[in-house]
Amino acid sequence: MVDMFYLTTLLERGIRQYLRWDYQLFPNLLVLGNTGSGKSYALRILLARIVHQIPDSRLWVCDFKNELLPQSAPRYWGYKAVMDGFNAFCEVFDDRLQGNPDRTFCLLLMDEYVSWLSSMEKRETEEVKKRMAQLLFMVRSMNMHVCLGTQRGLAENFTYGSRDCLSVLFLGAPSKESVRSFATGEEAEAIKPRGRGEGFALFDGRPPKAITVPTIRDMERVQELIIHGASR
Repeated sequence: MVDMFYLTTLLERGIRQYLRWDYQLFPNLLVLGNTGSGKSYALRILLARIVHQIPDSRLWVCDFKNELLPQSAPRYWGYKAVMDGFNAFCEVFDDRLQGNPDRTFCLLLMDEYVSWLSSMEKRETEEVKKRMAQLLFMVRSMNMHVCLGTQRGLAENFTYGSRDCLSVLFLGAPSKESVRSFATGEEAEAIKPRGRGEGFALFDGRPPKAITVPTIRDMERVQELIIHGASR
């Protein structure tokens, strides 16, 4: 389990209790948030918490906007190098699929995933979508995990039924179209626009839970943890 963000309903009563990510039950995450939603800030906190709370966890950080970290790390790829990071994670996945018994926690973060897809030729985009779908369906048994960050979460970007493999964090004021790509009926109605660093978590059809991203005073420590996780 990883302590992620505060549960808003309890925080409003003065109780600081975290939404906990059961990564064995819900292996993959999608973090949706427009500009100004606090998405990048939330992703930094999430990565740091993973490194701090899961011994020997390893990160593959693919950052299309090249702004999550102030310096490089062995498994940090920005902008045009993002494909190299994606392929590096897939190599570990293939190795375990072929019999490597290593089950150390591994997480691939791809921030601005949809923007990255849009930068490719159509054929290459479809190949990546297909490969990503394979990862989302199969990584859990190998203790590997995927976290995608994007401003828009349209269903067309998650093909072969792979969107059903994602638990979703909606931050700020996501578009109705993005919400309805992952939530239906009462779930979609319950997900209302919120402020920066606030949102809703939707896990496997359970009722959405309001969340609040904690304010971190020592961001340098957060970045140090991420760099450590992308280096060890």
